[in-house]
Amino acid sequence: MRIAIFTNTYWPTVNGVAISIRNLREGLNNLGHEVHVLAPAPRGFDLGQDEPLTHRFLSVPAPVKADYPLAVPISPHLRKALGGLKFDLIHTHHPMWVGVWGQWFARRQHIPIVTTIHTQYEIYSELIPLPDAVINAFLRNRVITYCNRCHIVTTPAESSKQRLLSRGVTTPIEVVYNPTDLTACREADGSALRRQLGCGEGDPLLGYIGRLAPEKNLHALLDAADIILPQMSRARLVLVGDGPSRTELEQRVKTMKHGDRISFAGRVEHDQVPVYDAALDLFVTPSMFEVQPLSFAEAMAAGTPVIAMDAPGANDMIEDGCNGRLVPTSEQGAGLARAALETLNTENRLAEMSQRSRDWARRYDLPSVVERVLQVYDKALARAGKRG
Repeated sequence: MRIAIFTNTYWPTVNGVAISIRNLREGLNNLGHEVHVLAPAPRGFDLGQDEPLTHRFLSVPAPVKADYPLAVPISPHLRKALGGLKFDLIHTHHPMWVGVWGQWFARRQHIPIVTTIHTQYEIYSELIPLPDAVINAFLRNRVITYCNRCHIVTTPAESSKQRLLSRGVTTPIEVVYNPTDLTACREADGSALRRQLGCGEGDPLLGYIGRLAPEKNLHALLDAADIILPQMSRARLVLVGDGPSRTELEQRVKTMKHGDRISFAGRVEHDQVPVYDAALDLFVTPSMFEVQPLSFAEAMAAGTPVIAMDAPGANDMIEDGCNGRLVPTSEQGAGLARAALETLNTENRLAEMSQRSRDWARRYDLPSVVERVLQVYDKALARAGKRG
């Protein structure tokens, strides 16, 4: 099968969507399928290092705080490259921008189209200098209209599926986990990194891995650290990643009484993420909305339980007391601190949750998810009258 993936973000950008798309491509390629990716060209990126069959749009910096550029719909080279190709299926990963062009391309060429809804897009409304009510209404209508023009919609979490159905999506929706190559996470050894971060034997290390952005609610994580660190004199917190909130967060840490035990690792290459996951005792995140975050699956595969808000996405992946802890959203940082302290101070609790996390993560592994994706592609082909 020849498949074209249209996305607003792709390698070398590091975020959950970009990584899951790259994993999906690898899994499909391993089964003999031909996968083309159409994505913006990151500024300063040497296209000579690009993967085969990756086609880049010109791009400009985003006019808002974002960690990836905006594609420009002018690319004679791309039109020439795709002109002689006949695709069996289009798979888009955003209901806006590059995703819209992918949908237009599919409709014009009469090609079946699958789209994946990765998140609740209203959480980004604060990045746009217009009233939230206006932006939220536009985004909801955009997502519904877009989905209803596709043959199949996928989303990584049951809560996301139910939300889309409640808002008026009539296209069939399939829950498909984000494909994750968890081999490196299972095999990683974080002991050297723990020493590098100043952790002695048995010292608790808590961490967050992901974008440092407003929608991640990371001030609540620092609120939790303000409670945990005074009570655990050898505990440390590390934030791994980069983003528009980093400077603000670093400035706050400088004013905190125990800020010397909070560090920022910055952006790390994705092949180093498993080492950080393995080094942590607990992965702590205050995000109020996720859709099957890749970071959760990677942490659990490394045996690191996740403490998160009892909110969409997290409550699809975490069974409270089994592979992590869920905190009522009303409790914010205080709740995260309480859950972390209870887990670390209860004999054998951390070890038990660690093993259950490893077992839980198997459902997100790459081969099984790619098999599920191919089943969805077959349904899309059948709905479009191209198969069956």
